[in-house]
Amino acid sequence: MKIKIRRSNKDDLDNIYDLQNKCFEIGDQWYKSYIIQYLETSLVIEKSDTKDLIGILLQGPIIACNIDENDKFVTNNKSGEIFKEQKLHFEPTVGITLLCIHPEFRNKGLASKLIDIHFKEHKDDLVCLQTRKSNPAYNLYIKHGYEHIATIKEKYYSPTEDCYFMVKTIK
Repeated sequence: MKIKIRRSNKDDLDNIYDLQNKCFEIGDQWYKSYIIQYLETSLVIEKSDTKDLIGILLQGPIIACNIDENDKFVTNNKSGEIFKEQKLHFEPTVGITLLCIHPEFRNKGLASKLIDIHFKEHKDDLVCLQTRKSNPAYNLYIKHGYEHIATIKEKYYSPTEDCYFMVKTIK
Protein backbone atom coordinates (compact mmCIF):
# COMPACT_ATOMS: atom_id res chain seq x y z
CA MET A 1 0.00 0.00 0.00
CA LYS A 2 1.37 3.38 -0.98
CA ILE A 3 0.59 6.34 1.21
CA LYS A 4 1.16 10.06 1.18
CA ILE A 5 1.62 12.17 4.30
CA ARG A 6 0.81 15.82 3.82
CA ARG A 7 -0.32 18.95 5.61
CA SER A 8 -4.07 19.07 6.09
CA ASN A 9 -6.19 21.85 4.64
CA LYS A 10 -9.75 23.17 4.77
CA ASP A 11 -10.86 20.72 2.07
CA ASP A 12 -10.05 17.86 4.48
CA LEU A 13 -12.49 18.95 7.19
CA ASP A 14 -15.35 16.58 6.33
CA ASN A 15 -13.00 13.62 5.82
CA ILE A 16 -11.16 14.29 9.09
CA TYR A 17 -14.49 14.56 10.88
CA ASP A 18 -15.69 11.26 9.39
CA LEU A 19 -12.43 9.43 10.16
CA GLN A 20 -12.28 10.52 13.78
CA ASN A 21 -15.90 9.37 14.17
CA LYS A 22 -14.76 5.89 13.03
CA CYS A 23 -11.86 5.94 15.48
CA PHE A 24 -13.45 7.22 18.67
CA GLU A 25 -16.47 6.57 20.85
CA ILE A 26 -19.20 9.22 21.03
CA GLY A 27 -17.80 10.90 24.17
CA ASP A 28 -14.42 11.46 22.48
CA GLN A 29 -15.53 12.67 19.06
CA TRP A 30 -14.81 16.25 18.09
CA TYR A 31 -17.04 18.88 16.54
CA LYS A 32 -15.98 20.32 13.20
CA SER A 33 -15.64 23.74 14.84
CA TYR A 34 -12.88 22.33 17.06
CA ILE A 35 -11.11 20.42 14.28
CA ILE A 36 -11.00 23.51 12.06
CA GLN A 37 -8.73 25.30 14.57
CA TYR A 38 -5.94 22.84 13.78
CA LEU A 39 -6.32 22.33 10.01
CA GLU A 40 -3.49 24.65 8.99
CA THR A 41 -0.89 22.95 11.19
CA SER A 42 -1.88 19.29 11.11
CA LEU A 43 -1.01 16.16 9.15
CA VAL A 44 -3.04 13.56 7.30
CA ILE A 45 -2.19 10.23 5.70
CA GLU A 46 -3.99 9.33 2.51
CA LYS A 47 -3.87 6.25 0.34
CA SER A 48 -2.06 7.26 -2.84
CA ASP A 49 -4.39 5.42 -5.20
CA THR A 50 -7.75 6.58 -3.76
CA LYS A 51 -6.85 9.73 -1.81
CA ASP A 52 -8.91 8.33 1.11
CA LEU A 53 -7.77 9.62 4.50
CA ILE A 54 -6.57 6.82 6.76
CA GLY A 55 -4.72 8.81 9.44
CA ILE A 56 -4.80 12.14 11.22
CA LEU A 57 -2.50 13.96 13.59
CA LEU A 58 -3.97 17.27 14.71
CA GLN A 59 -1.27 19.41 16.29
CA GLY A 60 -0.84 22.95 17.34
CA PRO A 61 -0.75 25.35 20.24
CA ILE A 62 -2.42 24.10 23.38
CA ILE A 63 -2.34 24.86 27.06
CA ALA A 64 -0.14 22.15 28.47
CA CYS A 65 -2.55 21.20 31.22
CA ASN A 66 -6.12 22.14 30.44
CA ILE A 67 -7.55 22.42 33.94
CA ASP A 68 -11.07 23.75 34.18
CA GLU A 69 -13.65 24.15 36.92
CA ASN A 70 -14.85 20.56 36.43
CA ASP A 71 -11.49 18.95 37.17
CA LYS A 72 -11.25 17.69 40.72
CA PHE A 73 -7.48 17.52 41.19
CA VAL A 74 -4.26 16.51 39.55
CA THR A 75 -1.73 14.07 40.96
CA ASN A 76 1.95 14.17 40.20
CA ASN A 77 2.76 10.78 38.69
CA LYS A 78 6.14 10.55 40.41
CA SER A 79 5.17 11.47 43.96
CA GLY A 80 1.41 10.90 43.98
CA GLU A 81 1.07 14.32 45.63
CA ILE A 82 -2.26 16.02 45.02
CA PHE A 83 -2.12 19.55 43.63
CA LYS A 84 -4.95 21.99 44.02
CA GLU A 85 -6.04 23.61 40.75
CA GLN A 86 -4.95 27.11 41.73
CA LYS A 87 -1.37 25.90 42.34
CA LEU A 88 -1.00 24.56 38.81
CA HIS A 89 0.83 26.71 36.32
CA PHE A 90 1.47 25.46 32.82
CA GLU A 91 2.61 27.54 29.89
CA PRO A 92 1.12 27.43 26.41
CA THR A 93 3.04 24.95 24.27
CA VAL A 94 2.53 22.75 21.24
CA GLY A 95 1.20 19.25 21.21
CA ILE A 96 -0.82 16.48 19.70
CA THR A 97 -4.49 17.19 20.18
CA LEU A 98 -5.84 14.24 18.21
CA LEU A 99 -4.21 11.17 16.67
CA CYS A 100 -6.16 8.46 14.92
CA ILE A 101 -5.60 5.78 12.32
CA HIS A 102 -8.49 4.11 10.51
CA PRO A 103 -9.17 0.78 12.27
CA GLU A 104 -8.34 -1.24 9.12
CA PHE A 105 -4.85 0.31 8.91
CA ARG A 106 -3.69 0.15 12.53
CA ASN A 107 -0.51 -1.62 13.66
CA LYS A 108 1.33 -0.79 10.44
CA GLY A 109 3.54 1.98 11.85
CA LEU A 110 1.43 4.83 10.48
CA ALA A 111 0.89 6.54 13.82
CA SER A 112 4.63 6.37 14.47
CA LYS A 113 5.32 8.05 11.13
CA LEU A 114 3.01 10.92 12.08
CA ILE A 115 4.58 11.28 15.52
CA ASP A 116 8.09 11.31 14.01
CA ILE A 117 7.12 14.15 11.65
CA HIS A 118 5.52 15.99 14.58
CA PHE A 119 8.85 15.75 16.46
CA LYS A 120 10.85 16.99 13.46
CA GLU A 121 8.58 20.02 13.17
CA HIS A 122 8.96 20.92 16.85
CA LYS A 123 12.66 20.56 17.64
CA ASP A 124 13.73 22.22 20.89
CA ASP A 125 10.11 22.32 22.05
CA LEU A 126 8.33 20.82 24.99
CA VAL A 127 5.47 18.86 23.43
CA CYS A 128 2.58 17.41 25.34
CA LEU A 129 -0.64 15.50 25.06
CA GLN A 130 -3.51 14.30 27.16
CA THR A 131 -4.99 10.84 26.78
CA ARG A 132 -7.53 8.60 28.42
CA LYS A 133 -6.07 6.22 30.97
CA SER A 134 -7.44 3.28 28.92
CA ASN A 135 -6.15 4.49 25.53
CA PRO A 136 -4.12 1.70 23.87
CA ALA A 137 -1.97 4.44 22.28
CA TYR A 138 -0.50 5.14 25.74
CA ASN A 139 2.21 2.54 25.06
CA LEU A 140 2.91 4.12 21.67
CA TYR A 141 3.47 7.47 23.37
CA ILE A 142 5.81 5.89 25.94
CA LYS A 143 7.72 4.19 23.09
CA HIS A 144 8.23 7.61 21.50
CA GLY A 145 9.65 9.08 24.69
CA TYR A 146 6.66 10.77 26.26
CA GLU A 147 6.69 10.78 30.04
CA HIS A 148 3.50 10.46 32.08
CA ILE A 149 3.92 13.30 34.56
CA ALA A 150 0.44 13.82 35.97
CA THR A 151 -3.01 12.31 36.20
CA ILE A 152 -6.04 14.56 35.88
CA LYS A 153 -8.85 12.92 37.78
CA GLU A 154 -12.14 12.34 35.96
CA LYS A 155 -11.17 14.56 33.00
CA TYR A 156 -13.09 12.49 30.46
CA TYR A 157 -16.75 11.54 30.43
CA SER A 158 -18.90 8.96 28.61
CA PRO A 159 -17.48 7.03 30.44
CA THR A 160 -15.88 9.04 33.22
CA GLU A 161 -12.16 8.33 33.27
CA ASP A 162 -8.86 9.80 34.40
CA CYS A 163 -6.58 11.56 31.95
CA TYR A 164 -2.84 11.04 31.64
CA PHE A 165 -0.89 14.21 30.99
CA MET A 166 2.30 13.38 29.06
CA VAL A 167 5.27 15.48 27.94
CA LYS A 168 8.47 15.15 25.96
CA THR A 169 11.26 17.62 25.31
CA ILE A 170 12.52 17.31 21.76
CA LYS A 171 16.19 18.04 21.27
